[in-house]
This record gives sequence, structure tokens and C-alpha cells, in this order.
Amino acid sequence: MKHRWIAFFASLLMLAAPAFAQQPNFTLPQLKAFVAMSPDAFRQEIKRQGFSYRDKTTTEWVSMIEYDKFADDQTTNIMKSTYVEGRADENSIQLSLTDKAAFDRLVKEARDAGYAPAEKGRIPGGETYQEFKRKSEVVRFVYPKKESGMGRPSYTAVVWR
Repeated sequence: MKHRWIAFFASLLMLAAPAFAQQPNFTLPQLKAFVAMSPDAFRQEIKRQGFSYRDKTTTEWVSMIEYDKFADDQTTNIMKSTYVEGRADENSIQLSLTDKAAFDRLVKEARDAGYAPAEKGRIPGGETYQEFKRKSEVVRFVYPKKESGMGRPSYTAVVWR
């Protein structure tokens, strides 16, 4: 009987393994929903998708928690920033991908959803960004430096409330 239970649980684990081995394809509505989630609900959802805890930073103003997932020779990093009550409009989700095709799908999705190109600029690390706005909603897409050095370049999408 014991061997049957072991075989049963092993088969369940093998059925679930492909879901954990695939890179997620997040959409803008999913990312916006993550912003609205409580940190505990976010943690449960992201772990359900096979992400691993990476880091947590807490100050008097903000709590940031990061998770990673490595699959299909790609890396996905997701970070939720939750600010104190007076600055809750700064809450955000930052999604960093090494998969340029997945990043390009997010940019196209923003355009198709009616987000219009807005501010462009360069951040201190040398990366460039393009913001898209729709009413009071803002999405920022950050592109890697031209000479990204070692490793794969990382593309980042930041979604605010």
C-alpha cells in the first residue's frame, strides 16, 4: 500500500512539473492585478507559478519583495513594491525578462490596449525607457544598454496602480 501512495504522489509531481518548468507569459491585466494584491496574496500566487524567493527589502516607506524563475534558458524576475498608506499610489510591479519576444508582446499589448507613448528618457544605469499612458495609468518599459556586457540583456516592465 505504501508503494502505491508513493507512486501516486510521484505521478502527480510529474504531471505538475511541466507547469513549473515553463516561463510565464504575463499580461498587463495580470500585472495590474498583482499591484492591487496584498503582499501575502501576491506571494501565494507567484509561488503557485513556480517562482522562488529571491530577496526582501523593507524601509519605513516601502516593502519590496522579489522572486525569480529560471526555465527554458530564460530568467524572469518579478518584484512587488508596496508603499506606506500616504504613498500607496506608488505601489508597483516590476517584471524583468531575458526573453525579448515576451517583452515585445507586452509592449504590443500596451499599444493595442490604448496606451499612448509618453515620456522617454535614460535612467542612471544607462538604460533607456519609454513610458506609455492611458488616462491615469502608466506603464514603463526599460530597455538594456546597447553594450550590456556579460550575460543576457534584461528587459523590464514597470506597472503602477
